[in-house]
Amino acid sequence: MGLNLVISHRTKKGMEENSVKHILILGKHQYMVDNIQGILSKGGYEVNGFDQVENIIEEYQPSQLDMIVFTGAVNPSDYSELMAWKDEKFPNALIFEHHGGPATVLEEVQEKFQSAQ
Repeated sequence: MGLNLVISHRTKKGMEENSVKHILILGKHQYMVDNIQGILSKGGYEVNGFDQVENIIEEYQPSQLDMIVFTGAVNPSDYSELMAWKDEKFPNALIFEHHGGPATVLEEVQEKFQSAQ
């Protein structure tokens, strides 16, 4: 009986880990990226943030990507390059463009995920 409880607990834990949403942030300024990354991480998301699209394409090797958040005035060519990367690697990932202060970003991201279901 004790063994069944351990297996059951591991199975449940594994399911919870799979349900964590993975978010990628691209922003013009690293301090903005860091701020939003901290807020979303505290909200329960797995978050990686970058201020250069080249670093994403070279360094970021996820197995799952649920959303890309653009923050600040991202260069249009960087936006296009990241969108092409997303369409090739993660065509189902959502896109969210965050304009404004960080106070509302967690709620806005949660709403975007809910509206996509």
